[in-house]
Amino acid sequence: MDEGKWLVVCDVDGTLYMPEAGNPGLAEFAEFIDARRDRIVFALNSGRSLDEMAEVAEGGPLPRPDWLVCSVGTEIFADFDPSRPDPEWAEFVMREWPRDELREALASLDFLEEQEAWLQHHAKLSYYVDSGMDSLRDELDRVTAPWAGRFKTTLCLDRYLDFLPPWGGKGGPVEFLARRLGIPRNRIVTAGDSGNDRDMLDRGFHSILVANHAAEIGDLASLPTVLRAESPAAAGVLEGLRRLGVD
Repeated sequence: MDEGKWLVVCDVDGTLYMPEAGNPGLAEFAEFIDARRDRIVFALNSGRSLDEMAEVAEGGPLPRPDWLVCSVGTEIFADFDPSRPDPEWAEFVMREWPRDELREALASLDFLEEQEAWLQHHAKLSYYVDSGMDSLRDELDRVTAPWAGRFKTTLCLDRYLDFLPPWGGKGGPVEFLARRLGIPRNRIVTAGDSGNDRDMLDRGFHSILVANHAAEIGDLASLPTVLRAESPAAAGVLEGLRRLGVD
């Protein structure tokens, strides 16, 4: 184990990147990471595709990531080259699960709209939801009951609904990278702001919930391993890192 390094894993939109509010704290966060490259391994973990993440990075000032986890945990890259996904992770996520059966059953639900083909993946079945999920949950559970326990769902901003295999989501790649890098669990920090971040925020790592987090994950603030920042976006992540003693 490398006891001298930290693995810092951050969501992008709303957690680091918040252009509508002037990206609060992002330049300072980038300076913080860049000054500690010898002891911080920095990863982005987003629902965005690699191409979308590259577009955000080009707009700056996101710090250069050592690793990129894309499309809700389905792909891992060590750089922005789309031809070089991590082969071990790629093999892992291609295991079988009832994706095709779920897709066929979900076609009967008119409140779901399948997302574009380029947003889909063997380990992810993604939809847009046209109204609040609270009123739709019973119908969704009824239709998917034959496959209960063989998939999980993640809802982001009450609009983006992903069906994932039991091993899917943003948390598994964090565990994978920590093992790969030899970084112990007590040196892992994750940061997020919305529903698809839950999978990496509630695993017992040190986790940061930025002040602008969505109500759908507000309950996580009660967990002993989750720090609720008083500042939004990157300013909140930087606040959390300092409060956790990451230096």
